[in-house]
Amino acid sequence: MKDRENLDRLQKAWTVFRSARWLEAGQYSGNYGRMERMYLLEDPWKLASPRESARFALTNAVIAQIAPNCAALLEIGSGEGMQTKELLKVSRSVTGIEVSGVAVERAQRAAPAAEFIVGRAEDARALLGARRFDLVTACEVLYYAPDVENMLATLQSLAPRILVTSYEKRAKRLSRHLEGPGWKRLETMEAYGMRWWFYLWCAPEPSLADWPQ
Repeated sequence: MKDRENLDRLQKAWTVFRSARWLEAGQYSGNYGRMERMYLLEDPWKLASPRESARFALTNAVIAQIAPNCAALLEIGSGEGMQTKELLKVSRSVTGIEVSGVAVERAQRAAPAAEFIVGRAEDARALLGARRFDLVTACEVLYYAPDVENMLATLQSLAPRILVTSYEKRAKRLSRHLEGPGWKRLETMEAYGMRWWFYLWCAPEPSLADWPQ
């Protein structure tokens, strides 16, 4: 029995390894089936590591500055809820959207105070209806989107602020999507030898011409 369990674990680990290599090479593909296979093992992204805990803390510090009275936060790519637990410290409510049903089951156990929805970020408007949020976070997820511009347009319809974070290596490929009206690159954050780029989008303030006469 123990040999069988070890074999099953090795097979799962191999599948996760192959999926991770494919995701690294095939960013922007939108094949979310590979993402689901990553969750054959718990914590496939090593988010329980000290490095990722430091990233969570840095992200919370930024949110405390850009949305100090956040009442409703939408987290894109909430995974197993590890960062969700931290986001609940800077927002009174957190809703996570995640493509993996397996990850959402684990997230509900990890962060029972949050709400989780299984689905694609591209479908957020349909999933959420008329709901709106104070802030949307997209941390380490945009490079898996098949159409970054379309996803960002969807997220911009859901909140007046979007916070995007990305590892420096991958951020360089994303930066062209995070320019133009409303976008601002924030301070680069560093911990445990890793650097992350932070971007903030803010909706334009309504002008007098926008008010009803």
